[in-house]
Amino acid sequence: MLDNLLTPPAGQVIKVTALTRLIKAQLEDNFSRVWVQGEVSNLRKQSSGHIYFSLKDAGSQLPCALFARDAARQSFELKDGMEVQLLGDISVFEPHGRYQLIAKVAIQSGEGRLQMEFERLKRKLAAEGLFASERKKRLPALPRKIAVITSPTGAAVRDFLRILRRREFSGEVVIFPAKVQGKGAAEEVAAMLQHAAASPGFDLIVLTRGGGSIEDLWAFNEELLARAVAACPLPVISAIGHEIDTVLSDYAADQRAETPSGAAELISSLYIEAVARLEDAHSDLNAWIDNYLSEYRTRLRDFDARMRIIAPERKVQHFGMQLDDLENRLSRNLSRRISTEQQALAKYAQRIAEQHPKTRLGIAEQNLANCARRLQRATSLAAAHKQEKIHTLQHRLNNGSLQATLQRGYAVIQNSEGKIIDRAALAKKEAKLNARFHDGEIWLKTDV
Repeated sequence: MLDNLLTPPAGQVIKVTALTRLIKAQLEDNFSRVWVQGEVSNLRKQSSGHIYFSLKDAGSQLPCALFARDAARQSFELKDGMEVQLLGDISVFEPHGRYQLIAKVAIQSGEGRLQMEFERLKRKLAAEGLFASERKKRLPALPRKIAVITSPTGAAVRDFLRILRRREFSGEVVIFPAKVQGKGAAEEVAAMLQHAAASPGFDLIVLTRGGGSIEDLWAFNEELLARAVAACPLPVISAIGHEIDTVLSDYAADQRAETPSGAAELISSLYIEAVARLEDAHSDLNAWIDNYLSEYRTRLRDFDARMRIIAPERKVQHFGMQLDDLENRLSRNLSRRISTEQQALAKYAQRIAEQHPKTRLGIAEQNLANCARRLQRATSLAAAHKQEKIHTLQHRLNNGSLQATLQRGYAVIQNSEGKIIDRAALAKKEAKLNARFHDGEIWLKTDV
C-alpha cells in the first residue's frame, strides 16, 4: 500500500521546466498591467541599458526589471530609496524560476499619492451616486445667460469668449472671478458657484481654467467642490485643463468639455435640427462602430492569442535577461581568474625570492650554525655518557674486587702453602690455617 502511494502515475510527473512554464503562463495571464507602489532598492544598471531593482514595503519585496526602451521613455531617473508607482506585467524568468514585474511606466511618489487620493475620492463619491447619469441635468438648447466661473486674467476665459464671438453667440456671458489654483481655491470656486446659482436670470454655469499638472488642477478634485457642483440647481459644464486632464468636477458636472474652447463650441452649436441629425448619425455610427469593433475584437483576440504563443517581445526580453545574466557571470569569473593569477604570481615571486643566492647563502649559514650547535651538544652529551659509563664500570669493578668482598665481612682461608681452603673437609686435614681479613692476617690452629 505504501509503495503504491510513493509511486506516482507516470502521467502526473512533470519536469521542472514544464512546471515553470505553466506557472509563467498563469501569472502572465492573470497579472497583466498591474499598478504596484513601493520603495526602490538594490538598483543596478546594466551596460545594455536595462535596469534591475527591487520594489519593497514594510512586509515584502518584488523583483523588477525596466528594459532599456522603456527606461528611456521615463521622465526621471530611478534611484535607491525613491518611492514610486509602477505599471507593468508579472512574468517569470525561467532559468531562475523567479517571478518579477516587467515595468513599463514609473510615476514618482508625489504625483502617485495625488493620483491615489483622486481614485479614492472618485470611488467614494461614485459609491454615493454623485456621478450617476440619472442625476445629470439636460443642458438648455439655447442658453441666453451664462455664468462663467474662472480667473478673469487667464487664457482659458479669453479662448472661451473668442470661440463664442467667432461663432456669433448672441447670449449674455457674465464672469464670476475666482482663484482657480492653490490654497483656498476650491472654497472660493464653490462660493461663486452658489452665488451664480442664486443670481436671477442664469440658465447655465461653466467652470473653466487652463491646463496644468495634477497639483495645479487639484482644487477641482476637492470633495467640497465636487459636492457643490453636484448640488447646483443649474446645469453645469466643467471645462478644466486639456483633453487628457480629468478632475472630479468633470464627473460631478452635468456635462464635461475637454477644453475651455470645447465648452464654447458646445454651447454655440446647439441648433435643434443639427442636433437631431447628429443624434441620428450618432446612433447609426455607434451601431456601425459596435459591429465593426465586435468583428475586430474577435480578430484582435485571435491575433493576441497568436502573439502570446509567438511572444517576440518577451523572447527578446528573455534573451536580454539571459545576456545580462551571462555578463554578470563573466564578470564574476573574470574577477576570480584575476584573483587566482595574482595569488599564483605572488607564490612565484616568493619562490624566486627564496631561490636568490643571497637568501640561500643566509639559509646555509643558519643551517651550518645549527649543525655546529648540534655537533657541540652531541659531543658534550657523548663525553658525559662515556664518563658516566666509566664511573659505573669502575664502581662495579671495585664492588667485585677481593678487598671489597673482605670489607663486607668475608675472609680468605689458606693453608700453609697458600692454597685456598674453600670446604670444611679440606680445613680438617690441615694442622694450621691462615685467615686473611681486609685489615690483616691471623693463623688458626685446627684440632686434627
